[in-house]
Amino acid sequence: MRGKGRSVGAFYHCHRCSPDVLLLSMQKRQTSVRQVGECVASVGSIEALQSVVGRWRKHTQTHTRLPAPMFLLRQTWLDLLQLLTASPPPRPPLSIAALPAELLLTVFASLADDDAAALRACTLVCSEWRALAQPRLFHEIVLSTEDMRKSIAFQQFMLSSPTVRAAVRAVTVHFPDLDSWAPDRRRAANLMADVLELLPRPESLRLYGARFSDYRIKWSRLSNHLKNSIRTLLHRPSMTTLLIDGWVLDVNHPEFNTIFADASTSLTSISLLDISDGIWGVHEVPAVPSRRLALDKLTVTNTFSKDVKFIEWLSRPESIFDLAQLTSLHVVESRDDASVSLLTSLIGPSLEHLEVNISYTPQDSSIGLSTCTGLRSLSLSFGVFYTELYYSSLPWICATLDTLSPHNALSSLSLSLYITHPRNTNARVFPPPPVGRFNYERWARLGAVLRGPKFAGIGEVRVQLVHHGIDARGYSQMAAGRMGEVGERVRWRFLRDDSPDVEDATPT
Repeated sequence: MRGKGRSVGAFYHCHRCSPDVLLLSMQKRQTSVRQVGECVASVGSIEALQSVVGRWRKHTQTHTRLPAPMFLLRQTWLDLLQLLTASPPPRPPLSIAALPAELLLTVFASLADDDAAALRACTLVCSEWRALAQPRLFHEIVLSTEDMRKSIAFQQFMLSSPTVRAAVRAVTVHFPDLDSWAPDRRRAANLMADVLELLPRPESLRLYGARFSDYRIKWSRLSNHLKNSIRTLLHRPSMTTLLIDGWVLDVNHPEFNTIFADASTSLTSISLLDISDGIWGVHEVPAVPSRRLALDKLTVTNTFSKDVKFIEWLSRPESIFDLAQLTSLHVVESRDDASVSLLTSLIGPSLEHLEVNISYTPQDSSIGLSTCTGLRSLSLSFGVFYTELYYSSLPWICATLDTLSPHNALSSLSLSLYITHPRNTNARVFPPPPVGRFNYERWARLGAVLRGPKFAGIGEVRVQLVHHGIDARGYSQMAAGRMGEVGERVRWRFLRDDSPDVEDATPT
């Protein structure tokens, strides 16, 4: 059915197909049904197509003597064009149940971070929304033994909610001291263990106990069920972070290794705060473990002599923890520089971030950083024992910085210093000292150290000054002036120790 005239295929790729051209091609029998379908989109509008249909019907009615094939073609064209130009059926109204699950999950994830109350309201809309939104409410759960009735109800809820169990990522456990446990508290602890064993994909576990009590939680007094549930959680491939704060691991060295022997290799961040006991002095050293946990982040306390013994144990090859590849170390309430130096010398070049909260150290001491050639950030904060008015921390800081290798990678230095001791807030009875009373020669020494070539990579020095009502800005201006050109790169922050308000300022 090809003629000498122009076919639809010829004008199909034009910007728009004129209705007259389409009609002429149809009248000359130069188009097929397929070509009609291809060129419909080029006609331009529904009105134009309707015009073609009407004119084509009028043309074919005047030619009644058509061969059978042409009659069938005419009817096919009419049916096709009427179908294409017919008004679409009205769309049903959109229902919230018709929203795709991917969109709802995105919305619920945003609410979980910003508005938990709105997320809880979403669980009441319908069963579909509840199934998608409810697991988001349980990404982090807190378990306690305070209320037996609630412990039973929560255990039963978790047993009947597999999607909620699978959504839990962070688990926090709070224990009171043992002296305050009622008889049913031990049953509540076992119910807690039931919940822990049900969680398939937890990422972090935090265990809190009463740190300052004569009846602290001790590992030896826990039920086997609870001990095994904790080990089960540590064995999960998804587990990455563990924090133990205030629990006493009253075990010897081999038993300590046993607690973590089956832990997943994904467990790379561990915080052990005030967990050591006098038993660490027992000379019962196990063999070197066949498999050690390579840690990436470690936080430990260094307050009492038992903490020092614990750090010495962590540094031995018989310990279950391998610190050779540690990148981040945080020492809390440190009172022994030698034990911190032991850790830094063991870790060596892999250490990138070091944070030390110094409670007290003897004069003329420091932390050794000579082996930490990869150290990029150093944060030092000092307790109230160190004040610039009486016992300055600046000589200690300078001595520690001097131990760094000339080829270090340090780029960030943060300091938090006390200017004055806590005192009565009544300024009329205890007036704050004038800023001119302080010794700024120590700041001049710090500026001289930081001007050295091995600290050329430090872009900014952040200093927080903790005070009790003195003119902290005036103090910082005088200190920056004595530091020389380094003082221009210092960003000062002021904190009232007797007030939660914090201000940021840079001296001019």
